[in-house]
Amino acid sequence: MIEELKARDRERWLSVLWAPREVRDSLLALHAYDLEQQRIVAEAKEPMLAEIRLAWWREQLEKLAAGRAAPGQPLLRALEAAATTSPGLDLAALTRLEEAFLPLLTQGPLDPLAMAHARGAALFEPLLGVLLQRPLTQAERLDAGAAGSRWALARFWRGGWGQAEARVGAMSPPVFPCRAISPLPAALRTLDALAAEDWSRLSAGKSLRAAASPGRQWNMLRAALSHR
Repeated sequence: MIEELKARDRERWLSVLWAPREVRDSLLALHAYDLEQQRIVAEAKEPMLAEIRLAWWREQLEKLAAGRAAPGQPLLRALEAAATTSPGLDLAALTRLEEAFLPLLTQGPLDPLAMAHARGAALFEPLLGVLLQRPLTQAERLDAGAAGSRWALARFWRGGWGQAEARVGAMSPPVFPCRAISPLPAALRTLDALAAEDWSRLSAGKSLRAAASPGRQWNMLRAALSHR
């Protein structure tokens, strides 16, 4: 799973390295689950079948969140282990991730802000819970959701959507969420810094820098060290 994340999304893998060693496997499992959801959309040939696959993953997570044992699937086993070792991990929040990807498989207009919030909050809340090793306060949930929304919104324009690519590309970039965010752990600050960079370049009509390029890695380093 570590090597897969490193190959498919090196920037997220790098962000995890800024977390304490004992929580990295849990963070990797959460990122891998999000990547699996995007892969289902990207590789979809029959939207209905892709919807069924998304529903299957959500149902398995609901079982884990209810305390039932995971089936013999590596990623689900990793999420089960994460829930066991991370008292702050809310797997129920992660089940909402399906809502962010379903609109890309169905007809109708896309609402980038709604989809970004659905993805960002569903992913960043569990990530923050793992990093803090305790349940989140309401204020922390709002901060995680805001940072996650910024990140997820910027990710739309980085591609990887398969047959939905044209629909995503046709979306008009909305106003980038910019509410004040309390200091977050470095593993999340680095991702938020990359999102802010992407949006700055999009707003200026510039092309996005290649993922994991030296300049973006330097941006991550500065963000990680900014509150030390």
